[in-house]
Amino acid sequence: MSKKNEKNVISTTKPEMTLGGRITQLRIDGGYDSYDLSKQLGVKLETYESWELDRSEPRINKLVALAAILGVSPTYLLAEEGHKGISKAKKTSGHNIKVITLQQKVLFLEAQLKENLKQLKKISRDINNL
Repeated sequence: MSKKNEKNVISTTKPEMTLGGRITQLRIDGGYDSYDLSKQLGVKLETYESWELDRSEPRINKLVALAAILGVSPTYLLAEEGHKGISKAKKTSGHNIKVITLQQKVLFLEAQLKENLKQLKKISRDINNL
C-alpha cells in the first residue's frame, strides 16, 4: 500500500525556477558578486537583491543589461527559453567582456526600438481614426 499511484502525479518535470532563482543561479554559476552586478547595472544593492528574492522585477532596460552581463538572452531570464549562456572560461576573457558589453548595448537598443515602434503604430492608428 505504500506504492505510489503514478496516475496521481501532476507533473514529472522539474519545477520551474522563478526569475529571481534564475538570476541567482546564473550569478553564482558565473562567479559574480551581487554587489558588483548592482554597480554594473547602476542600481542599489538592495534593488538588485530584491530581484533575486522575487520581491520585485527589473525594468526592461535593466533586465536586458543583466542578461547581457550574465551571458544569456532576456527570454532565458524570463522564461528559461532562448540562449542559455556562454561558458565560464569565455566570460573571463577581456575580449569577450567587450563583446558582452556591445551585445548589451545592442539588446538595449533593440528593446528601445521595439517600444518606439509600438508607440509609432499607436500614433499612426490615432491619426487614421481622426
